Amino acid sequence: MSTHTLKANRRHPDADRDCIQVGHITFEFSRKNKTFALKACEAVNAKDRRPLFTGFIEKGMDVELRRLASVFRQIAEKKSE
Repeated sequence: MSTHTLKANRRHPDADRDCIQVGHITFEFSRKNKTFALKACEAVNAKDRRPLFTGFIEKGMDVELRRLASVFRQIAEKKSE
């Protein structure tokens, strides 16, 4: 998962990495290596922007993420009580 470390980002700034920001978290992923990292994108200090977690993209993760998105949508659409 070294594709996503601060050192790898500096050494290979043009590497195959895409990012999607969700709230305060950035999902950085590599289609080539089938890896991902979760980063605290709004951290004040650079040292705190290193990956919080890295892993391989596995079969079935898309279903799990859609389930999470569905729960988030339900919470967001629910009227305040």
